[in-house]
Amino acid sequence: MRLVMNCVQTGWPAEIRHVPPEVRKYWTFREELTCSDGLLFKSSRVVVPHSLRTDMLERVHESHLGIVKCKERARDVMYWTGMAKDIEDVVTQCSVCNMFKRNNTKEPLISHEIPDRAWAKVGVDLFHYNQGDYLMCVDYFSKFPEIAKLAQTTSGHVVTAFKSIFSRHGIPDEVVSDNGPQFSSAEFRTFTQHWEFIHTTSSPGFPQSNGQSERAIQTVKNLLKKAAECQNDPYIALMEYRNAPLDSVKLSPAQLLMGRRLKTKLPTSTQLLRPQVHENAHKHIKDRQLKQKHYFDRGAKHLPVLEEGERVRVKVKENWQPATVLKSHDTPRSFVIKTPDGNTYRRNRRHLLKTREKTFTTQSPPHLEDYDPGERQPAEHDASFQTPASSPVKISATPTMNEEVVKRSRVGRGIKPPSRYSP
Repeated sequence: MRLVMNCVQTGWPAEIRHVPPEVRKYWTFREELTCSDGLLFKSSRVVVPHSLRTDMLERVHESHLGIVKCKERARDVMYWTGMAKDIEDVVTQCSVCNMFKRNNTKEPLISHEIPDRAWAKVGVDLFHYNQGDYLMCVDYFSKFPEIAKLAQTTSGHVVTAFKSIFSRHGIPDEVVSDNGPQFSSAEFRTFTQHWEFIHTTSSPGFPQSNGQSERAIQTVKNLLKKAAECQNDPYIALMEYRNAPLDSVKLSPAQLLMGRRLKTKLPTSTQLLRPQVHENAHKHIKDRQLKQKHYFDRGAKHLPVLEEGERVRVKVKENWQPATVLKSHDTPRSFVIKTPDGNTYRRNRRHLLKTREKTFTTQSPPHLEDYDPGERQPAEHDASFQTPASSPVKISATPTMNEEVVKRSRVGRGIKPPSRYSP
């Protein structure tokens, strides 16, 4: 700084090669430099010496503003070469800022592979409606859903419901589910071995991976609610939905699964009810999926790659907590991590935050199982997936309007709104 002030006070050399090496970085804006009261200024901004820059960085980030705000705040009153990079390093390494950072942006869609025949790959999930628990089973090819009411949500009742559905349509090659306790139990693993099908699961806490089932549940529940409101037969609503052509495919779930239309109350000629072979169905379904991916990917981007042993932060409820990447899972965008309490979990890349922090706080994060049951169970498959509307289902109980509807979360917990919203 003394060399710079000397050049400012005595005059700069005519050529940069005559300037001391330590001062050459000030050459391009030498006309803006002035001295006053023993301080060096660039225009009206004070030039901070190296020994005080750490203290200035702490003051700039004292309120934990973001990178852009901190840069603008500092550029308004002070200057030193490389200041923007130093501020960026401080903010990105701040543990408090990383803890309350926004969610990761969505990544480009990885769609499930469309099977070349019906009922080769099915998605399954449980849902709660009108004080009853149901099993959803939807075909990835035809979007034809089957549902069964469960007396209890135990693995035994779920397995029995599966056997009933598979006895009608056959055993699929692959069953995709979440990591619910019913699907991660030893009883269900035994069932998959005896019935000889592959069981794959989505990333814990990432329902988009099981989007086919989630979308089918949304569609079916809306049909049942409308039927209950109008006091109509819910079985008719489900049958009509199964018989309605899919957008862009022009074939109904029933046609794709069974090769024929269902006879409904609408007048239909005998010729239309005869079985038909649709050879181009797979191409139409694939084109439909690619169109969805095109629109989904417009606001998506790839997240930075994570390496084994890298320290990251994992999303726990509303905050990002410390964790370490143990290894990459054998499925896309899925990693096995370890938290400070010694537990290991599987998480999707969307739930992991790459950080440049050098040290982490010793505070242990909240237990991840508090908000995602069964997430420690091993899983075989992961894909970011989103699908269109699914099809209706077979139901064994008719909902009534007099029964109180209890809102529940995806895992079945009751949701009670705040008292201030009570009527």
